Amino acid sequence: MRSLGLLWMVPLLGLLAMLQATVMGLVTIYGVKPDLILIFILIWTLLFGSKASMVWAFIGGIWLDIFGGGPLGASSLSLMSAAIVGGIGYMTLSRFNVVVPVVTIVVGSLTFYLTYLAILQIVTATGLFTGALSFLPAVESIVIPATLYNTMLMLVVLPVINRMPQGVEPLQ
Repeated sequence: MRSLGLLWMVPLLGLLAMLQATVMGLVTIYGVKPDLILIFILIWTLLFGSKASMVWAFIGGIWLDIFGGGPLGASSLSLMSAAIVGGIGYMTLSRFNVVVPVVTIVVGSLTFYLTYLAILQIVTATGLFTGALSFLPAVESIVIPATLYNTMLMLVVLPVINRMPQGVEPLQ
């Protein structure tokens, strides 16, 4: 049954990554675009827990790195760390309380962006990746606005999320 999940999840994550790299550039607000894969992974984590979303975070991150041009594996590590942190809201607290999804997307987004920035800092310092990136200006101009954007999108999709069943991952 797991192979059926792979048949639709891998292309879906690829499509989301492709949309994020292309079309989402058209819906920027103050130069910030939404992160579809991150939002999808955090929603999946709220519905099925962080254990169930680890594989999808890894695959989605690979897709992001392929289409985005970042260091291969950086997005996967960042998405997996966001899924771990976001998993705290699964089954411990009710996702039907508006605070849980909002806190999950805020903390998950911050974890994703800060982990990704830290990886970029390390890779840049080793000379494997070229480009100048200042940590604090990046947090101020990218991380905080993107986290707010993702939070607004989570509030928009929250009614749909609350209609979805919670519990056992449908791919098992």
